[in-house]
Amino acid sequence: MRRLFGAVLALLVAIGVPFASGLNHENLLVRMPEGYKVASSQNKNGLLAYEMIQRGQSLKTWKDMVTVQIHFSRRVPMKVLETQYTKVKSPICKQQDGRLLKKGRKNGYEFGLFLTSCTTTPASKSETVLTTAILGNDSTWFVIKSWRSKVSKADIANRLGYLSGVKVEFVPDQVRDDIVFMLLS
Repeated sequence: MRRLFGAVLALLVAIGVPFASGLNHENLLVRMPEGYKVASSQNKNGLLAYEMIQRGQSLKTWKDMVTVQIHFSRRVPMKVLETQYTKVKSPICKQQDGRLLKKGRKNGYEFGLFLTSCTTTPASKSETVLTTAILGNDSTWFVIKSWRSKVSKADIANRLGYLSGVKVEFVPDQVRDDIVFMLLS
């Protein structure tokens, strides 16, 4: 399902509107979850992505993952994201549920918080995913918390607290290419 969400987000970003005025000195502020490590990163074709998993887990056998994606020069309308996360069904999920938990503005930026679940994926694993999408002035930012394990309401509440600390910040005196993702510890 992680690959499915990556493909869906790539499609969404492909239909986003590029801004010709250049990047606007925005940074994503997110902290490394306690007990996690960066397992992979990529920076190509306008996408910067980090996958963080719990220490002791691997990318093949992970049970808890936090993914950060920054889609540069693409801004996907929130209405499109809402439809994608709540109404569009994935062909690889036998049963899928998607809900918008919250939307609004934070730090001057529009955001949406989504909860999605898929009972069975091609890897025969169920997944529950919390996604925060933030619309910057020129880019779309995602912080995604995924579980391949039984998820309790307390787990979700804990990660909602974590995601509430995620924000995009305008930094007028900073060159955008110097720091685009701040992993705070």
